[in-house]
Amino acid sequence: MSQQAHSTKRSRHAVYLVLAAVVSLLAAGSAQAQWAAKPVPPLPRSVLDQAWSGSVLLGLVFESNGQVKDVSLLRSSGISALDEIALKGAARWRLDPATLQASDMTTGRRHLIKFYQDARVSRRVEPITAFWKEL
Repeated sequence: MSQQAHSTKRSRHAVYLVLAAVVSLLAAGSAQAQWAAKPVPPLPRSVLDQAWSGSVLLGLVFESNGQVKDVSLLRSSGISALDEIALKGAARWRLDPATLQASDMTTGRRHLIKFYQDARVSRRVEPITAFWKEL
């Protein structure tokens, strides 16, 4: 196997490990929420190439079946592309209906999402290492 092919295979493996770590972080979710579905949105190449970082504060209002009914931007990251990714991603989430509170369907919940690129990994893997983290 050529050195370039071996390097590509190793980089791909590192990306999968980073994505697995992100999914496990997202699956942990909020201490108050039990998420039935919380898919991670894809990050466009332009966002990855720019290595943008920032945090977005969202307001989420739910339907009685746990689906997100309304997503609002409470605090912008200052980068419209990151704000849009957070809004579109959160619109696809679903909370376990058994964990819904009455306020979730009226005033909703606040949810912070932080986008960042891990510098330690980005030195070894091409810019596909950016992801979001929820606090």
